[in-house]
Amino acid sequence: MKYKLLILIGISSILSASEIKGYSIFNYDNNAFSIDRAYFQYTDDISDELFFKLRYDVGRDSDENGDTKLSTYLKNAYVDWKVDNIGKLSFGLLSTISYSIQEKTWGYRFISKSSIDKAGFITTADFGVGFSKKYGEFDLNIQLLNGEGYKKQDSDEKIKTYIRLMKGESNLSKNDGINYGIILTSYEGVDGDEDNENLFGIFSGWSKDRLRLGFEYYTFESWHTNTNMLETELLTSINANYTINGNFDIFMRHYMLETDGVDDTDSSETLIGGVWNPTKGLYIAPNVAVNDDLEDYRLTFMFKY
Repeated sequence: MKYKLLILIGISSILSASEIKGYSIFNYDNNAFSIDRAYFQYTDDISDELFFKLRYDVGRDSDENGDTKLSTYLKNAYVDWKVDNIGKLSFGLLSTISYSIQEKTWGYRFISKSSIDKAGFITTADFGVGFSKKYGEFDLNIQLLNGEGYKKQDSDEKIKTYIRLMKGESNLSKNDGINYGIILTSYEGVDGDEDNENLFGIFSGWSKDRLRLGFEYYTFESWHTNTNMLETELLTSINANYTINGNFDIFMRHYMLETDGVDDTDSSETLIGGVWNPTKGLYIAPNVAVNDDLEDYRLTFMFKY
């Protein structure tokens, strides 16, 4: 009995210093119900200097026949180590630094991905190391990652470099303020004989009282060695959110992608809708996506815990 009590006390002590949370996304779209995504994560402040995060991602994958199925992936497994007079060092399966600030300015990941992720310019998580430090009013973040993303092992001996320099409030969906910054990524082939990719982007956001605005612009260049062609993609995205009252928001986002090179195909999408938060942890969002003269009416739900 004494040992059982000690075990229970130990488990209680561990859980009190950690946090378990996640969310699930449900959709009613094209006369059908579906679960689009579910996240489950565990975090723990192991010490004042060391933070640990473990996150699982359940999403839909397509096979060669075009059928989709729910698959589970390890999305994050890393530690952040705060080193005095140096900065924060990160090791493991990391969230990439190229989209998180913009996604928080957008504020509705459960309805649609961030613009840069939707365009396929980046992977949202990858294996590697990171460094971050604040220099006066500026935050510098650097990552050296495999480049294939969190669903694959490294197969080409290439390293992808991510750099983000920003100033201002990092989470405008929760706090008033302003931010702006630049994004750089570089993915160079070994000995210059493989496909190379380079991304440059600028972003800015502003939030005050009930209104939130966001702007993003990116140029993405990829050299295809099999065709000896350079493909350039230009992405522009703007979004606006207005809180009508404490539990209901309306939003709009316009996304435009222009392509020049291998596949000269332009695309655009306009999202319009509202988000109702009737009780803690539940969000209901009627929305419409207008894509190249096609309209997709959806009802999106998120349960967050």
